[in-house]
Amino acid sequence: MPTQETSRSIHARWHATYLLVVLAAAVWSAPAEAASVQASKDCSVTPCTVVTASFTIIGTPKTIHWDATYTGSATQGHSFFLTMNPASNLADIALTTSGQLSGTKVLTAGTYYISIKLAVMGPGFYSITYNPSSTGEPHITTINGSRYDFQSMGEFVMLRHSGLEIQVRQTPIATKPNPADENASCVSINTAVAAKIGSHRVTYEPAFGNKADPSGLQLRVDGALTDVGERGIDLGRGGRVSRTNASGGLRLDFPDSTYFFVTPAWWADQGKWYINFDVVPASDASGIAGAIGPDTWLPALPDGSSMGALPGNRHDRYVALNQKFADAWRVTDATSLFDYASGTSTSTYTMKTWPPEHPPCEVAGTTAMEPMAENLAKAACQAVIGAENAHCVYDVMVTGNPGFAATYALSQGVLAGAVNEPVPSRWIWILLGLLLGFVLALLICLLTRKKV
Repeated sequence: MPTQETSRSIHARWHATYLLVVLAAAVWSAPAEAASVQASKDCSVTPCTVVTASFTIIGTPKTIHWDATYTGSATQGHSFFLTMNPASNLADIALTTSGQLSGTKVLTAGTYYISIKLAVMGPGFYSITYNPSSTGEPHITTINGSRYDFQSMGEFVMLRHSGLEIQVRQTPIATKPNPADENASCVSINTAVAAKIGSHRVTYEPAFGNKADPSGLQLRVDGALTDVGERGIDLGRGGRVSRTNASGGLRLDFPDSTYFFVTPAWWADQGKWYINFDVVPASDASGIAGAIGPDTWLPALPDGSSMGALPGNRHDRYVALNQKFADAWRVTDATSLFDYASGTSTSTYTMKTWPPEHPPCEVAGTTAMEPMAENLAKAACQAVIGAENAHCVYDVMVTGNPGFAATYALSQGVLAGAVNEPVPSRWIWILLGLLLGFVLALLICLLTRKKV
């Protein structure tokens, strides 16, 4: 009888230990997939200093964007290669062999390594950018890596699929485009986000009222003001809200293992918050960041129909993008996930005439921003890598606000940190202790069974 009781006790202890291990694994946040990586080679010293980089494409094929900055002589190699072999640097996948500075390529799921050690690469900087995002004056990168600009004012579905939805709010900015530039356009910025995470509704918006609060955006869960705290907010079934290493930054984890990063910044001259959004999707989704097919220039409409080929003239493009497409993806009072102050609704934040087809770009109650010279904008954006560098330069030039450069660099740093985020030491010791307890309990259980 004592042996039987001991056996039961050991079995109970074994199961308890197992449950603790499972619990620890559940609360241990998974790393996210990067949106930009950069490898480099500096041969100003001997031997060359090499910084390697790799990236992983998850799920469906993606269009990656690559950029190269060659800093060596003409004989030191002006090619860009990738490989899927982690053991060596091979010239398996040629992005360019002729010294191109940028381009795109469709890659299937898998892990890729920049072949930076090859003699035909470098010295220089080589970057890869991918994954959906909405940055600056919204430059959209779609779920399959295509790109377009979307400046309409209002609240739109960024991504939607079964059980997941992300909505964004875009707000116009008064600027002074060059009247001699026939391609000049008016711009907007992201100012708020709302998301469905499992059975919960999460919003991150400026404070209600006539003036935004420069101290920070307001987080609400199911309509209630909430402090994310140091440990984050567990929404159940893998859903979670936590802080990033950026001031005011948030990471939203969805039950399907989609990750969404929010990097805000305060624009004092405009009295507004603006936000960069980056997504690591777990599966296909539709919305303004949905995939762009081979025979169309924009993501599909909510009913799955195509926007067709790029219209031949500017007026038709304007109507297709800012009227047909924008209106199709606008949220309504019935579909909105946002929280609103009393007496307001999604229509409060909607202006269907923005952007105007031609400047001026005037917004009532605000002062138009003075543009910045291109050389100064490029200097401000030096720290921004990959294809986002061109977006950064454009945004700083148009608005005269060098703060965009800092926000771009910060959001790229957030993603890099998410990929390489260290597991807190306390969790390492907790997990080691639990695993040790599991092994000991299992050994005791086996020895007890032999005695019985």
